[in-house]
Amino acid sequence: MLPSKSSSLQYYLSDRHLSKDIKTTKKFNALYMPSLYLAPLLSLYIPTTALAAPYENSLSSNVQTFNAEQFAERKEVAEQNNGINEMTSDDMPTVTLDAITVNARGIEEDELKTPFVVDTIDAQEIEDKQYVTVTDALRDVPSIDIHDGGNVGYSTLWMRGTGSLSITSLDDNSVDVRIDGISNGKTGLARNLIDVEKVEVAKGPQGTILGSSAEAGGIIIKTFDPSDYTEGRVSVGVGNHNLKRGEAMLNLPITDNVSFRIAGMLEERDNSLIKREDGKPLNKKDKQGIQAKLRWHDNNEDNNVVLTAYHDEQTNNVPVLQKDFDTYKVATFNLPHENTNTAKGMNLVVNSTAFDFADIESKTGYHHYDSDILRPYLPPEMLSLQFSGYRIPEDQQPIFSEVLTHPDNNRQYLEESIKQVSQEITLVSKPESEVQWVAGLYFANKDRVWKNDARMNLNDMPDGLLKNSTLGSANNAITDKTFDTQTKAIFGEITYPATESLDVIAGLRLANEEQTHDAVWQGNDNNPLGNDVKSGSKTLEDTATTGRFGLSYAISPNWRVYALQSRGHKFGGFADYDNNMAYGNPLAYYKPTTIDASEIGTKYRSADNRLNLGLALYRNKMKDDHMSVTASPPEYKSETFNVDSRSQGIELSADWRITNNWQIKTQLAYTDAKVTDASEVPPPASPGMLPLTAEDNHMPQVPKFSGSIGMQYNDDLLFTLPVFGKAQWFADAKYRYVGDRYAQAYNGIELESYGLVDASLGLTSYNHELSIWGKNLTDERYEHIKIYPMNVGILGTDRSYGLKYSYYY
Repeated sequence: MLPSKSSSLQYYLSDRHLSKDIKTTKKFNALYMPSLYLAPLLSLYIPTTALAAPYENSLSSNVQTFNAEQFAERKEVAEQNNGINEMTSDDMPTVTLDAITVNARGIEEDELKTPFVVDTIDAQEIEDKQYVTVTDALRDVPSIDIHDGGNVGYSTLWMRGTGSLSITSLDDNSVDVRIDGISNGKTGLARNLIDVEKVEVAKGPQGTILGSSAEAGGIIIKTFDPSDYTEGRVSVGVGNHNLKRGEAMLNLPITDNVSFRIAGMLEERDNSLIKREDGKPLNKKDKQGIQAKLRWHDNNEDNNVVLTAYHDEQTNNVPVLQKDFDTYKVATFNLPHENTNTAKGMNLVVNSTAFDFADIESKTGYHHYDSDILRPYLPPEMLSLQFSGYRIPEDQQPIFSEVLTHPDNNRQYLEESIKQVSQEITLVSKPESEVQWVAGLYFANKDRVWKNDARMNLNDMPDGLLKNSTLGSANNAITDKTFDTQTKAIFGEITYPATESLDVIAGLRLANEEQTHDAVWQGNDNNPLGNDVKSGSKTLEDTATTGRFGLSYAISPNWRVYALQSRGHKFGGFADYDNNMAYGNPLAYYKPTTIDASEIGTKYRSADNRLNLGLALYRNKMKDDHMSVTASPPEYKSETFNVDSRSQGIELSADWRITNNWQIKTQLAYTDAKVTDASEVPPPASPGMLPLTAEDNHMPQVPKFSGSIGMQYNDDLLFTLPVFGKAQWFADAKYRYVGDRYAQAYNGIELESYGLVDASLGLTSYNHELSIWGKNLTDERYEHIKIYPMNVGILGTDRSYGLKYSYYY
């Protein structure tokens, strides 16, 4: 059995989380030696003097390959020095940790030198925090706010208060999600976290490198590539809500130059929502995914090719509006509440370091996203409000309710599909080059289909305003829409050392986008608007130049200050829920959005990399931000507007490895985001109503104050456990705070602040890990979404907990 991490492996790393990276990557040849001698040998060929100073290379750079004679020599010395294995974590010297490297600017660089804030989430944190999806991970990052509408087309993602004021379109995106170099846009929220190496959250406009979908920031996700070593992992878990989860990974070298890696996950749990009718869960929420990678490299590893295929699926994440926030019970009439989100595709990444002038990388991607949702058109939980609004006599309400329990009278079926092909080619300066630069070409073609079917019968419903309004709605029809988008861009960025301490950063991107939108509407046979086919078509084309300019000054090798000015551009487009053609009106569209962003900040990291501090101040000005408003049911007539807004704030972060056992990590954010010009927005539809938004209104779902603090502890067990052998125990706890914020752009309802406590506790050895975990341990009831003026909404997730076991080999 392999020696425990608490011995000389810990002497090298003195940290459970970095040690786990050895488990998952195993980037050292010594794994092929007899396991009995692994730890002593590591202590031999990694000198203690090297541990006391910063190092730039990965563990693999410190590894030697031994022949039989060398192995025998080291074995003899190792036996003489085997006493080191008896050291406990308290005896270990304080060691230097690896510096954090990021790729947010298209080049691999020390995060200290990046002239904007980049938050990172590594593989160990994903495991400890039980993050299963991309959305799970992002919810814990201050300054990021997510409206989860079940399917990503009805979701919104803001960063630093920047983004659309309402649900507009699946194409309308201010934060891009890139996975293994391929843009997924908002559909990245439908991806599961499978075999992920690192998540980078790059804040502020990233359009220079990432494109127009990243006007507010970018999410860069890197999964593990196949390695040249045999390794694997199997995890199983159970929890409340009938949670069952399984994960597995296998990495196999096929030849000296070819290796294969496959990973997958399954999760099943009951919905937290309970049906009032029978007391059973609303449905089962399932997640599943698989990812396979094939890698080839030449003998010198100057040329690398990685082919990836993936398939992710998430089912039955259907938000249900509630009017009673003291319970998770909802009325459903036992009508279907189902949906499926599927993301699948293939990527081909080819890179070469064989040339003297630059490294070359090609990223080719095919991404296919499908979504369907089946739910009641008139939510049963809201019928009492409908009856009150339409003044339905109390003695008739049971008749109306009975009619609406039949699927033919009360359903909405929504389908979406995206097929995207993209190609990016970049030239990147050599890592040792004094001047760092990146230049590239980008092309993408995206075909999107959107279909909404909410035809209703209602023949047995008594005549009246509710029936007539529902049948006369533009949604009592089939609507088919297509959006064909082609994007082309050329971009580049340079970091030039003007002096020994001062770097000048300059980047530019020239992009062109053309989108053609075709829509067909056909009313139901009983729709007063008619059942004849009505259609519309329109093309938008735009060319924009964006970029950034900044300075980064090294006060010392470990302390830098920076200033960055950026210009971002988000192309215009069409609202998904626009139904104006049903009324004989032209297709609605919104203008492009521009953003001017300023950021100044400072970053400090101690010489041993154990303390990291960050401070950033920013101000963003958005012109013609997007807003699409759908009126209250049942008419749902849509309107699209552009408004100006601005956001400003401050962010502080600290990550301190206090001792070999203790670590504390905290982030605090203050965000002030408001509408500055709403002159395009029409007055309220009726007296006493609020306008859709107004000057000085706050951006929706953006709290002024948010933050988190987490603590981790690990130490050796004082005794040996069966199966585990020598092991460590660990504890991890985190508190996440989200302040008061307005629910919608109306600013009619304010959501109260809330705080969530998550924690895990477990045992870990070289091959085994067993942990118990919990989320929202205090079972705080908080309102995640609310809708004005009906005062209905959706509760946040309740308490969850479970047990997880992992085996590594």
